[in-house]
Amino acid sequence: MKTFYKIFLFLFIVSFTNNIQAQSRNKNIQFFGGFGLSINSEFFSFSVQPGILYHVSPKFKIGTAVQYSYAKSNRDYYAVRFSRNMYGGNALALYYPVSHLEISSEYEILHIDEIYNSVKNKYWSPALFGGVGYYSKNFAVGFKFDFLHSEKSIYKEALIPYVRIYF
Repeated sequence: MKTFYKIFLFLFIVSFTNNIQAQSRNKNIQFFGGFGLSINSEFFSFSVQPGILYHVSPKFKIGTAVQYSYAKSNRDYYAVRFSRNMYGGNALALYYPVSHLEISSEYEILHIDEIYNSVKNKYWSPALFGGVGYYSKNFAVGFKFDFLHSEKSIYKEALIPYVRIYF
């Protein structure tokens, strides 16, 4: 049954993006976004990232996005409890040297407000990504590498996957 919901959600998103793109009046402006949701008995996570792109040329786009994420865990087994709110923004540039190849550069800054085992932390986490992926009319999927990655980074690994949905 879970597979049915995943397929339904995927088809809904593709249909939604096609409808919005058909309604777009300015050919130089394009919207994109990301969405995440993870739920199980010990963990909940939600994220949303709307953004806008400007087509400088057929092979080059620049844009900006804002994002918000929330995560909470109640893992009693390891005596780890945390909640985390993250918000911030990013600036990105996309280049398409050949058909279906997307090369990206992205600067991201996130403010993290977390409680970890009753200890409150507030800090900023910057990231500078370089990425490469497969691009189609309504989506892109690929990997990006954080050149500023360190032990204090919000991302566990420097290399992370990405999916963008274009409207």
